[in-house]
Amino acid sequence: YQLPNVFTPGTDGINDFFVPFPYRFVASIDLKIYNRWGKLIFQTTNPDILWDGTNQDSQAKSKDGTYYYVCTIYEKCLDGEKPRIVKGFFTLITNH
Repeated sequence: YQLPNVFTPGTDGINDFFVPFPYRFVASIDLKIYNRWGKLIFQTTNPDILWDGTNQDSQAKSKDGTYYYVCTIYEKCLDGEKPRIVKGFFTLITNH
């Protein structure tokens, strides 16, 4: 389960959603995305994520910049689900 480091939401039909690279054996996730000031702007438990860059609170499109994420991935293992935490950042570049 890997997340991209660049995301270009817009209307060109290319890279319009923040989604993980192909993955297997993931039961669920807990993803939180923050702006550079540490304000939570998006969260989901859907492993496909499908974020279009919209702030969940204000419904405004996010601006160009660097965003930080913390994602707990619940992976299916032979002895049950195991959590793994991934932290990182990505650059959002709007494509209007």
